[in-house]
Amino acid sequence: MPLLNRAIDGYFYEAASGEKRPGIIFLPDLTGIQKTTHKCAKILSEEGNYNVLIPDLYSGGSSLRKYCVQFLMNELVRNNEPTGNAPLAEFFEILDQFKEFETVDSENIGVVGQCLTGGFVLHAAIRPEVKAPVVFHHSFGLKGSGIPKSCSSLIDKKVQGHFSYVDPMCPVWRVKKLEEELHGNLESHWYTLPHGIPHLFFNNDQGQKAFNTMMSFFETQLS
Repeated sequence: MPLLNRAIDGYFYEAASGEKRPGIIFLPDLTGIQKTTHKCAKILSEEGNYNVLIPDLYSGGSSLRKYCVQFLMNELVRNNEPTGNAPLAEFFEILDQFKEFETVDSENIGVVGQCLTGGFVLHAAIRPEVKAPVVFHHSFGLKGSGIPKSCSSLIDKKVQGHFSYVDPMCPVWRVKKLEEELHGNLESHWYTLPHGIPHLFFNNDQGQKAFNTMMSFFETQLS
């Protein structure tokens, strides 16, 4: 996938019907693309009949270390500002290209982000074509609620959030602050799982519940 400053790899799972269907971008976390990521995308495409894209953010001349340094050293990235934020700008490049895929319904898009990519979801929720934004424990360097108030005030749709009471990387106070800023638009789901809930989708009852809850959200929002 060619971007402005590099070309990245990615995996595309076409909707089972082969017809024009809603699309979902499933963003990886710090650990990158795992077997669970592919299993999730496969179920979403085959059982949910969605087009699913998994972009490899650590490819194309980058690496986990290079990518993460931006989240620790750049104040604009840590504040999740809408401008001067290179990782966010790349995400929107990916989103805009994904909308051009032949079988993707460009007006019905879902985005899943977790850990350091969770902040992207909050910005994506501002876009009218993103009907189903899902965030898992947005963290890794992010300040405050995870998004500037000037941006959170623009979100006028439901955002589904998955959080843990025992996750120090995304503490309860951050979620509560985000709930206040979104004025009832954050649909929060809570667990007692460690950081990295999507990796546990198929490992235990709480993980499966998180996956099923996300699937139900897509079914409702991406009709």
